[in-house]
Amino acid sequence: MNALKLSLIFIILLLLPILYILLDRNNHIKSIKIAVSDKSSAYYKDALKYKEELKKEGITLELVCTKGSVESQEKLLKSEVDFAFIKAGTEKEKLLALANVAYEPIWIFYNNQKISDLKSLKGKRIAISIKGSGIRPIARELLNLVGINNFNSKLYFFSNKEALKALESYKIDAMFYISAPNSSILNELMLIPNIHLMDFKEANSYRQFFIQKHKYVHVVKLYSHGFNMRREIPKTTHTLLATTAMLVTYKSSDEIVRLMLKVAQRIHQHMGLFYDENTFPNASMLTLKQHKASKYYFRKKSNYYEENYSFWTAQTLTKIQNIVLKYILPLVTIFGFFIEVIIPAYHLYTRRKLNSWYETINQIDTNIENLNLHDLNGQRLRLQSLLSEIRATDDIPAEHMEIFYTIQNQIVNILDDIDKRIEFLTSR
Repeated sequence: MNALKLSLIFIILLLLPILYILLDRNNHIKSIKIAVSDKSSAYYKDALKYKEELKKEGITLELVCTKGSVESQEKLLKSEVDFAFIKAGTEKEKLLALANVAYEPIWIFYNNQKISDLKSLKGKRIAISIKGSGIRPIARELLNLVGINNFNSKLYFFSNKEALKALESYKIDAMFYISAPNSSILNELMLIPNIHLMDFKEANSYRQFFIQKHKYVHVVKLYSHGFNMRREIPKTTHTLLATTAMLVTYKSSDEIVRLMLKVAQRIHQHMGLFYDENTFPNASMLTLKQHKASKYYFRKKSNYYEENYSFWTAQTLTKIQNIVLKYILPLVTIFGFFIEVIIPAYHLYTRRKLNSWYETINQIDTNIENLNLHDLNGQRLRLQSLLSEIRATDDIPAEHMEIFYTIQNQIVNILDDIDKRIEFLTSR
């Protein structure tokens, strides 16, 4: 009986995960949005790769163009998009970081031969990008460090394309641009003969200064001819300051965050112009609070289910495993303990009266042949009293009723035997 009960419980518990799979398999999110700056940006190009990878997992990725990192974050906070690429140094505290995905050098281009370093921009016409761009706050911070502001220099709020044209036509003297090397605008800027790239010779000093303020920038090298070997660009090796591009979210679920990180791994793990293979994505020195799913991902990037099943099937199986380990297994243990220990113990407890009566009856029954007439009459009265007590008992559990009536029948039979024994002894 116990085995049957356990089997039924096992079957029910087995059916629950199967039912869960059927309900959960198509219940995942079908489309998401990502903010990517403009179409000329490296973010946009990377996002197109994300779109192709996510399509394989049954998800449509919509690319939402913005003016830059600042506007992208505003859209995140308004829940107009699900994810965004942003520049470290422009982040808003409420957002959650998934990972760093690339280095983004701070490119300062100029067309004036008198410009050699950041300080020499003082008094010049400088484009620092438009409102909503991530370039603008970083450019302002760097300029402020060397005492350059609206009062001693002319700062222009041009878009990247406008700044490029203005620089090429000598309407401005310099422009800030922050991007990974695969940006189309960067390629244009590097190839224009009269436009030069600033060499951050004091890059390490700037880095140390920012570290003291808990802001993290990196120093990277662009070696001579490294950008374009055929056209020998740049002519000399340049040292550059670089920030990092981050993939961030606001309220995305653990599952979709994990999927985005797995896609990021496929796209960003390859060697780049300024870093080795498998440098990115990473969670090193994130300037935002890290999403809990990101923490788990970097502890365990894959598991048995993800290696052998599609992503969504793997997530469902992982959920089932967690449910089994957290809830079903403890329940089975409790049920097993209840059936194998508690119920038998309860039966023993509820049979204590029956066992006591049995013990009394058996003691009398085994000694009938050895009793004299006086003792037989005494035992007869004892049994009659016991029978009255038993028949007056009304708290016997249903499962013991058969034994309850068997005891009464046994007492009646013993009383008959005693009467016969008394009759025999009296007739002698």
